[in-house]
Amino acid sequence: MVLSIIGWSFVVAVTTCGVTVFWAKLALAQAKSALEQDIRYWHAEAVKARELAAQFKHENTIWSKGCQQGREDVMAIMPLLVATQDRLAVTTLVETTEV
Repeated sequence: MVLSIIGWSFVVAVTTCGVTVFWAKLALAQAKSALEQDIRYWHAEAVKARELAAQFKHENTIWSKGCQQGREDVMAIMPLLVATQDRLAVTTLVETTEV
């Protein structure tokens, strides 16, 4: 009777241990799968972020060149604008003095 109880206790202990190990392996496999999925997701997000950063850098470079060109254009036509304004002022002055 005692040997039977000890025997069955041993069988239950081994079975419980086996089920626990199986459950733990299954849980670890699911966790590993979830982590690998997260890694793939965040890797894809990092790639997208790098591409977006490269695009912004390119756009910033183009915008800066455009601003520089615009400044150069304004500086180039500034003497013409001043001369035109001076001519208009002289013409207006002449018209007002002739009246």
